[in-house]
Amino acid sequence: MPFPMSRSTLLVATLLLTSSTSALADDDAPSPNYDDGYCDYVQGVGSAQSALQLAPSLFGQFGYIEQTVTSSSVATTGPALRFVGGVKYKLSGIYEGFATRSRAKADCDRHVALNQVRGGTAYRALEARNKILEGALPEAAKILAATDEDFKAHRITAQEFTATRLRIEELRGLAVETRRQMSALPPASDNLAGSLKAFQRADETVEAYEGKLRMAQAFDFSVRFGLDAFLEGQSGSSSPVFAVASLDINIGALFVGSANERASTGRKKLVRSGHDPLAVDATADRLRVVVETESKRLEETAALEGDLQKQLDVLARVGGDDSRRFRLTIWFEWIKVSAEHAYLQTHIAAIKQVIGA
Repeated sequence: MPFPMSRSTLLVATLLLTSSTSALADDDAPSPNYDDGYCDYVQGVGSAQSALQLAPSLFGQFGYIEQTVTSSSVATTGPALRFVGGVKYKLSGIYEGFATRSRAKADCDRHVALNQVRGGTAYRALEARNKILEGALPEAAKILAATDEDFKAHRITAQEFTATRLRIEELRGLAVETRRQMSALPPASDNLAGSLKAFQRADETVEAYEGKLRMAQAFDFSVRFGLDAFLEGQSGSSSPVFAVASLDINIGALFVGSANERASTGRKKLVRSGHDPLAVDATADRLRVVVETESKRLEETAALEGDLQKQLDVLARVGGDDSRRFRLTIWFEWIKVSAEHAYLQTHIAAIKQVIGA
């Protein structure tokens, strides 16, 4: 039944509307990280959804609306043109709105941590490889210039000149490809320690907020206030202003808690097993396998790098044109092996830092 609205009720309604408006204007900023657009996407979607959950809604009816008059203060004179309208505010929507935003923020944090687990480690390794290759390019340019002079002076054959140019072009191509791969990855943070645990915590937070939102659907606590007025055919002294509070509870709320707990436990198990497509490369077991595999390759490249370095030293002491040309061939192979060794060494160290080993 409509009842007169007191001043305190009007004040509470005004405060609710003001708080919801300020909440809508306060948009969450994405976490600082490699900008691939994901955080803007999920937080934009969360802000759009929370805008509908936090804001009030308007309602209205106009026409010959059925009305049972029981008050002696209202005189019935036949069909009456009536207007009913006002504002409805779902108070439980405040909780849903902020939970939706928090869920989007946690999703962004999960993506940031996953980028560090997947891309941050690879970026550091590529950075180490690129340092070796870029450092060798000036020396390669000098070699090309000297080889060009030798060819013009007929001290080397056309085949030897072409072979040197091809090796230098291969070296430049490796440097370009390394920079291209780096540009597609997020730069590694200063400290990768705990990135795997950070990803797992953020994933658990996302699931926790999803559980809260599922539970919130069982409750609808709303207030309505507005005007209920007859435009013709009725007369009386009752106030046309009304305010109503309502509460709806779905009995299914009794079972949501246990189901949410089961879902949370299953999600943790799925993420740690590596069977979830999102976390397929972000499990401790899988990362340890990568470390084990690359450690064997690291030993092989270390041995090969050492052998090539010894050959370079020997050929430098021997002297002569033939030794010099053979030394150039060995030098190009040594640079490539050194770059791969630096990549493996840095990648293994970064992965160990991620998993806390």
